[in-house]
Amino acid sequence: MMLRGGDRCMRTETDCRQPGRRYLEKQKKRRKRRKVLLLCFLSMAVIAGIFLIAAEEKEKQEQTTELHQEVYASELAGYLQAAYLTPEETRKLVIPKVRDVLTVADLQQICSVLGVEGCYEEAVMQLQNHFSTTDSTSVKKNETILSRAQWCMYYELLLDTLQVKDTVTEVEVQYLGKVPGEQRIIADNGNYDCDLQSCRMEYGKHYVAYVQGKVLLGIKQEVGQTDAEAGKTPEKTASGNSAGTKVGLITIPETVRVLLTQDHGQKPERAGVYVLGSTTWKASASGVEAVVAAQTAADCGTWMAQNGVDEAVVEATDGGTLSLTDAGGAVQGTYAGKLHIYRKADGNTYWIVNELGMEDYLCGVVPGEMPASFAPEALKAQAVCARTYAALQVLGTAYEMYHADVDDTTDCQVYLPENANAAATEAVYATAGQILTWQGMIASVYYFSTSCGYTTGLEVWQQEALPYLGVHSLVQNEGMGSSADIFLRDGQVTAYDSESRFFRWRAVLQLAGNEQKLRHALQTAASHRDGKVVLTDGAGVQTENLTSFGTLADLGIDARSESGCVTDLRLTFENGIAHVYNENAIRNILWSICTTLRDKNGNSAHNFHMLPSAFFSVDTEEHGIYVLYGGGLGHGIGMSQYGADGMAKNGKGYVEILGTFFPGTELYTRAGE
Repeated sequence: MMLRGGDRCMRTETDCRQPGRRYLEKQKKRRKRRKVLLLCFLSMAVIAGIFLIAAEEKEKQEQTTELHQEVYASELAGYLQAAYLTPEETRKLVIPKVRDVLTVADLQQICSVLGVEGCYEEAVMQLQNHFSTTDSTSVKKNETILSRAQWCMYYELLLDTLQVKDTVTEVEVQYLGKVPGEQRIIADNGNYDCDLQSCRMEYGKHYVAYVQGKVLLGIKQEVGQTDAEAGKTPEKTASGNSAGTKVGLITIPETVRVLLTQDHGQKPERAGVYVLGSTTWKASASGVEAVVAAQTAADCGTWMAQNGVDEAVVEATDGGTLSLTDAGGAVQGTYAGKLHIYRKADGNTYWIVNELGMEDYLCGVVPGEMPASFAPEALKAQAVCARTYAALQVLGTAYEMYHADVDDTTDCQVYLPENANAAATEAVYATAGQILTWQGMIASVYYFSTSCGYTTGLEVWQQEALPYLGVHSLVQNEGMGSSADIFLRDGQVTAYDSESRFFRWRAVLQLAGNEQKLRHALQTAASHRDGKVVLTDGAGVQTENLTSFGTLADLGIDARSESGCVTDLRLTFENGIAHVYNENAIRNILWSICTTLRDKNGNSAHNFHMLPSAFFSVDTEEHGIYVLYGGGLGHGIGMSQYGADGMAKNGKGYVEILGTFFPGTELYTRAGE
């Protein structure tokens, strides 16, 4: 009984516990469900967060993309040339009245200056109709920044209002840089006049641009890569490595047209044309022809006048050469290929263009640019540079009025066929058809005589940088350290081009007796209004005339490039300050008061027309005398010719030399070479 009772009591106790267990189990299940729900909620929150972040990133990217499409006030100096305003007038009358980045409200200021106020109301109406983000409230609050598409819609409306729209065309161009010393840009379809201060193109990119005649006004839109570009095959770089960029459909011209100047000077026009052939030769023009025996000179100018023709082609038979002579028969130059003779409208003036094969042309160029005594690998590097330069010039229009690609002077490349030699000819044909390219384009290559130990970039010409043209050290024993002034005075520096007599030089500038020359040089440079020289009067107002500046009180260096080249020369006068920002202008202006120039050996230098370089340090002495301690000969951009020779003599090949001076470029060879 007791057992049963106890047993019953045990069953009863167990039975009494079961509701508690069920409660605990339910609570456990609830907690489990809560955990699952919480995990689900957290997962959903994470996913939502990811989507939100992605959306924010997309919005940021869209905003960034839109930011790149903004239009800057400085660009107006180019655009408004079609509205009868010069860039200078736009910078004076319009740009001070608008924001740095144009807004919708700024259009009213532009319309007001141009006297077409009604155009603004129509522009706002069109913007509201075509762009949903533009509303009347934001216009009134000056909040809406114009995208390039919005600006271009207004710009075309403005052109239409001014009745000049039919004079402006849209042209697709690939921007290949600026023409040194000119207000022009280089494009794949020729050169265009352009206000360089307003040009915001990036090297190598394709754009649809507004063009009026040969003046590029501004950008309509950037164009993406074409399918053809997307399928290019990598080439080896000039340093011998495989490049990640693509090489496009590059055409290396097989012929070059050279404008022949008189005595390699600056005057292509001449009063008469006398030709002599080494073999039988003929002159032909508009259906008339004259055949002349070998070694016989003839007056082609008179023959053209008699036949009433303004253009004639002269060529020798059997691979012979043609010589230009004076009226007495004395030879003044001998040329391969053809001679194109043009007669000006006055009927008494002529000019001559020599058309010949690219390699024949280079055989006359390389000897004029580099001594035959230089190492063979240096001559090969020079041949590639010269061919690259010529190939790019053929695409330009600098000599279009003369029906030529280049001239025979230092303005392009010195062309002296009479100086042809075996070493240069061998270098030309050893590299036949080879040029340097960058990202599928012909590279802009430059070369000069001697560095100060470092090359420099395009900033010394106030141009945007190119990745392969920059600061490269040629120093072998030590670097510049922290002071360019000390480095340029150090005669113990050893570099690949330190054998050049102008690796170091010393110049004395004297103000007494030369101040008028200095003022004339400054005034001439400032009058070009291209930003190379900026004049500020005593009141701090920018001016274009230094008549009231008084006497020069001080000369100093306010800025240098990383390479040590002077990029801001300050000339302080009694009542004004002049800043010179361009290396070429600096060399020209200071040369006007230079009385002594000596090379590193102390020998006097003659036949100079400017300072050797803009790499120098200045000491101020009494009585208006300044002493410059300089280094290098030339602008310092690209390849140092003496440096190339030094590298070649140290066992480096021409491909390695080119890779040092133009890193990342590709050595491209014409098909079939």
